[in-house]
Amino acid sequence: MMKKKQLATTAKEKESVRNKLAVTAEKLRLKAKQLATTAKEKESVRKKLAVTAEKLRLKAKQQNKIETKLKESEVRYRRLFETGHDGILILNSQTGQITDVNPFLKKLLGYSKSEFLNKKLWEVGAFKNIKASREAFKIFKKGGHLRYEDLPLETKSGQSIEVEFVSNSYMVGETLVIQCNIRDITERKKLELVKETDRLLEEERLKVASIADATHELRTPLAIIKGNVDLAMQNKSKNPKPPRSALRAINYEIKHLSNILSDLTLITSKKGELQNRIVYDKVNLRSLVTVVVGRCKAIAYKKNISITARKIPSLIILGDKVYLEKMLANLINNSIVYGNKNGHTEILAEESKGFIIISVTDDGIGISKEDLPHVFERFYRADKSHSSDGNSIGIGLGLSIVKWVAEAHGGKVSAKNIKNKGSVFSVSLPIKADNTQ
Repeated sequence: MMKKKQLATTAKEKESVRNKLAVTAEKLRLKAKQLATTAKEKESVRKKLAVTAEKLRLKAKQQNKIETKLKESEVRYRRLFETGHDGILILNSQTGQITDVNPFLKKLLGYSKSEFLNKKLWEVGAFKNIKASREAFKIFKKGGHLRYEDLPLETKSGQSIEVEFVSNSYMVGETLVIQCNIRDITERKKLELVKETDRLLEEERLKVASIADATHELRTPLAIIKGNVDLAMQNKSKNPKPPRSALRAINYEIKHLSNILSDLTLITSKKGELQNRIVYDKVNLRSLVTVVVGRCKAIAYKKNISITARKIPSLIILGDKVYLEKMLANLINNSIVYGNKNGHTEILAEESKGFIIISVTDDGIGISKEDLPHVFERFYRADKSHSSDGNSIGIGLGLSIVKWVAEAHGGKVSAKNIKNKGSVFSVSLPIKADNTQ
């Protein structure tokens, strides 16, 4: 009996131990699981740290590249700043004081760096003549752009120089920087003056040559008039020409003289004076072209040149009929002079964006490359050898008159060559009148 009780007690103790071991094993299992989770978390953290470290490494590398480029950029800018052939000033955007100046400007104006630094622009003697400098600085501060095309500066020694002054304001990081670029244009101004002087001298030379030719042309009608007067004054019995016939011949030559003098006056007068001559009225374009073509056919007859007008609309333009006739007549006459014998002149008109474009096309020799840019210039005459028959082409006023008449009516002119086909002269005139029929 006693042995059974002992055995029962031993079994209970064993069961108790087994239960305790089972609890301990469960705790250990849970602990192991917890440790495994912690290990995974640590591994995840390690990986994240590794990724972050790689990003930081790449960012540091990129930052180093940026810093290297910035340093290179600064070196290039400093090199340009130091060696540039334009003057450069850097201003403090808050105070307007000069913070830097490049060697070129110091040499150009004769001031030392210390005479520039910490001075306001208008406090440096060279810039004392800048108009409204303080107002200009306000524009700088607002981030604006200031430009003087032709600014007179005075060097420290008192020498006057012409410069182009351009300023810009821009951000460098969080700082507003004002940079002034100053270019010496003294030599350029001298060259421009020489070119303008040459142009004026050439114009004067052409003017004198044209007037000389005009004077020569005046001699012929004057000689004819004198001859007819002499005939009219002879005894009736010896006079081979009746006085009435002589007067008609004189009247014709007087009209010719009047036209030459009118053209000379037109082309040599001031623009304002000529503008006052324009008498605006409603002009029917088709009728105008018809009249001028009729007049010019007599001139074209000698070279057997046919003249046709095509697609001329019956619209009304506002202008001076007399001058518009003169303009068209000169264009057509020009086409006849430069046209080939047995050739053709065509007049075409078309509307475009409120303008009527009148084109006169010939099938002649065209215009030389040398003459093309100058054909509408005052007193310019193409070489006589460029005419189709080598004959005189007048005194060089016709196309200048065309240009003046077109511009006086608010229009413009142009000329071009057609390869192997001749040339085209065009006039563009605004349509200002009511064209409702």
